[in-house]
Amino acid sequence: MSNVRMLIINEFDSATVQTQLTGAVPSLPPSNLQSYNNSRVWRTTYVDSTWVHGNFADLRLISALVLWRHTLTNAATIRLRLYSDINRLGPLVYDSGDVPAVPQITFGDWDWRVQPVVASAVDDWNVRYSQLWFDAVFARSYSITINDPLNTAGQFDVTRVYMGRYFEPEVNFSYGRQWQLGSNAQQFRTDDGSLFSQASPYWRTEQFSLDYIAEGDRAGLIAALRKAGLSQDFFINLFPGVGGQKEVENAFACKLKALPVLTNSNFNNYKMPISIEEC
Repeated sequence: MSNVRMLIINEFDSATVQTQLTGAVPSLPPSNLQSYNNSRVWRTTYVDSTWVHGNFADLRLISALVLWRHTLTNAATIRLRLYSDINRLGPLVYDSGDVPAVPQITFGDWDWRVQPVVASAVDDWNVRYSQLWFDAVFARSYSITINDPLNTAGQFDVTRVYMGRYFEPEVNFSYGRQWQLGSNAQQFRTDDGSLFSQASPYWRTEQFSLDYIAEGDRAGLIAALRKAGLSQDFFINLFPGVGGQKEVENAFACKLKALPVLTNSNFNNYKMPISIEEC
C-alpha cells in the first residue's frame, strides 16, 4: 500500500486547454476545468470519444491526473498521453492506455444479492472521480481522451482537472486519523416532540498528522502548502491503491481548514498536523 498522496500544485491550471468542436457546449467550455467552482463545468455531447489537449507553461514534472466531479458511467474509460514537446509533436513520454474512468467495486465490498456484477465503488456517492498515479515524467504537452459509449444521457460533465506531481511522504500519517461528515443542516424540535431538519449537502473532513517528515520531504511539502494556502483547492488520497469503499471515502478534492504548524520534533525530523475539508 502506498502512503498518503497529495496533488497540491496543479500544473493544469497554467496550461492551455482545447477540445474538439464536435459536441462542444459553448456556455460550458473546457476552460472551466481550470478554476474551482462546482457550478461551472465542462460539458460535451460527444460521448463516444472526446478529448482535451494543450501545452504546459513550460517543461513540467507530471505524475498524476485526476478528473473530479464528473458524470461518466461505470463503462467509461480515460487515457492520458504526455509528450516532451509542445502541440504533442515531441516523443511520447507516457501513455496510460485506456483505463476505467471510475474505481470498480472490490470483492469484499460487493453484495451480490443487491448489486450488479459491473458495479463501481462510487455508485452510492454523489461525487464521481477518476485518478491516475504513475512514475514522474517531464512533459511539455498533454492529451486526455474520454470514451463513454454506453452513456444514455447524451452528455457528460467534468468539473475540475488536477494534473501535476504528487507529494508522498516517506513515512505515512500516524494513528489517530479522524474522518467526519460535515453539513449545514439545522435541526429543530416541534411542540409535539418531532425532530425536523432540512436536507442539505454534506462534505467530508479529515484530520491527520505526519509525525515523521524527513528532511528530504520537508522542502517539497512546505513549497506545496505555501502554494495552496487556505484558498487553493487540491486533491488528496489517503489510501491510494487500496481500492473499494475505503479508498473512495478518503479520496477527494479539498482545501486546508487551517494553516498547519511544522514542529521540529527531533534531529532532521518534523511533524505536522493537517486538517482538510472537501470542496
